[in-house]
Parts: sequence; C-alpha cells; structure tokens
Amino acid sequence: MEALVREAAVRAFGLSADAVPFVWPRSDHAGEGADAATALPPRLAGALADRLPPPRSGHRTAAATRIAERLSDMRDEGAVDFDRVFVDGRGFLNITLTARQREALLTEAADGPRYLTGRAWDGAGTWPISALHEAGPVAQARRLARADARARLLLAFGPQPPPPGPDGASWRDPYLDGDHRELITPAARALGAIGEDSARVAFCRSVPERPRDTETTGRDLPVLPSAEYPGAWARLTDANPAFRLRYAHAHAVSMLRWATEGAPTHTACPGHTDPVRGLLFDGPSVLDTAARREEPHILVRYLEALASAYDEWRTCPVSVPAERTTAEPVLPAAVAGVLRTGLFLLGVSAPTRL
Repeated sequence: MEALVREAAVRAFGLSADAVPFVWPRSDHAGEGADAATALPPRLAGALADRLPPPRSGHRTAAATRIAERLSDMRDEGAVDFDRVFVDGRGFLNITLTARQREALLTEAADGPRYLTGRAWDGAGTWPISALHEAGPVAQARRLARADARARLLLAFGPQPPPPGPDGASWRDPYLDGDHRELITPAARALGAIGEDSARVAFCRSVPERPRDTETTGRDLPVLPSAEYPGAWARLTDANPAFRLRYAHAHAVSMLRWATEGAPTHTACPGHTDPVRGLLFDGPSVLDTAARREEPHILVRYLEALASAYDEWRTCPVSVPAERTTAEPVLPAAVAGVLRTGLFLLGVSAPTRL
C-alpha cells in the first residue's frame, strides 16, 4: 500500500521517487470505515505549495485529491485493486481493502517474523539474553532487560537475523520453578517472586530510563517490582499484562490445534474482527518505530492492545461456532504469529498450551 501511494504521488506531481518520504499507512489513522489511512499528502503539501491551488489552508486536501486521482488511474491500469479510496478533512488518504486483501493480510501475519520485519529469520548468530539474576539492584536488572529488548529489535531488522529458536515453550519459569536458595540479591529475589517473563515485560513496559522507586504503569504494576512488593506481576490473572499476553498466545495456538482435531471453529461478529485485523495491519509500522527509536515500551503496549482485541473477539457474546472443519482458523493463526514474534523480541516465552 505504501509503495502504491508513493508511486501515485510520483505520478501526480512529477516527482522523483527519492523526493517522496516514506510514510507508514496506519489502521488507527483511518476514518469512515476504511482499513488504513496515510498522512503522506499532508507531508508533501508544504513542499508542493507552488503546485497546488489556493487557498493554502486547502493544500493538504488538494494534494490528497491529486494522489487519489492517480490511484484511480492506476486502478484502471490494473495496478491497484483497493475497494475504495477517499480523502478526509485532515487531508489523509483513506483506503478500504477488498475481502481478498483482508484475508491475505491475516494469512501473511501468521508468519510473524517475515510479516513484521520483511525478513526471513534464517541466519547464524545468537539472540542476546542476559542473566537477570546476576544483577544486584532491581534497577540494574531492568537496564539489562531493556538492553536485551533493544538489541533483539535491532537484530530482527538486520541483514541476516538468526533463527528465533525452538517452538513449544511451556509455562515453567526458571526462577519460579527453580531453586530459590541462590536468589540472594534484590534483583534475584524479585525474579523469584514474579518470574523472568513477568519481569521482562514489567521492565520494558514503562518509558523512563530512570524511574522512581514508587513508580507504576497501572494499578498495582510497579515499574521496579521487588520480592516485598511484586504487585500484580506475581499473579496469573488478567491483572498481570505478561500473563495476559502469554495466555492470548496459548489460546490462539490452542484454537489452531482444536481446529485440526475437528472441533468447531470460532466465528465472531465483524465488530470484534475488524479491530483485531486493524491492529495486525499496524504491526510492521509499530515494530519499525520501536526498533528505530529503541523504545521497547512501544512494542509492549502494542502487544497488549492486540491481546485485548483478541480476547474481545474470542469472548464475543454473539459469536457462533462455524461448520466443523479441519482448516486452521485464519485470525488466531495471525494473532499467534504476531504475539509469538513480539514476545520473542522481548525475551519472553510464548506458551503453546493452556
């Protein structure tokens, strides 16, 4: 979509490809039922003021209209097959996908690494993962976890990322289920209280690099959980964002397994399907932003939004079981692929069974 809009802008204004900035289309920018919107026209409007009709206040809309017209020409040529393209009052170009494109989006998202990064993870190398229990203060363990996440994000976009490791993670935790006699330092004792996976999510969830000791990122979610005050990070409930993310992945993978065993698949109303698909659409741009800015909290909050949307989809009160089939449900496969990849980049395991 980005490439086609870029080509339309080149045609509309006779620009070179290098003169058109890269702008991610985003589902969360879309309006009026569109699947995505791009802010490329407003980005171009200032530089093209001399080519656009007055008044200046309408340059954004004028630029977007010109690009939309070129997209229409490209559709007539068979190069574009979007269902609808329109301009809103912000000067954003809104695009509605066809049913085939929406299905293809879910199918592509099931291959999380390739979908999110545009690269197949098939090279040699080692993904960095620090031994958090070797830290002294909890703040030091937090710095290690955040450094791991940043390095893994950058490595994922490298020319030849290493393989993501074996599938089939369990719920067992090396600290919760291990020997606590060696957990001596404050950081190690905190890991013994909440586990490594919850710790890595907790450490990457907040924005400040040097948070206050009493800072939280939500109700009972300390930024620096300790053995004395682990907060909700020690609970296996929805109050713990780490548990919620891992449970959503386990449920999505279980749905795939149930489908192959002949169990009825789940079909929810479009009102709950569209938000999930929209978040999946935004996955590549979110991951690119998190890696480029080296801010792992962007990835954590995105995964939480996706897990929440998936929970609403699977518990939709008007959902109905589809006909018994051995085909894999497309939406759970897409959610599992993206969640598994995102959790892996945070250094967090993704259980495959409930």
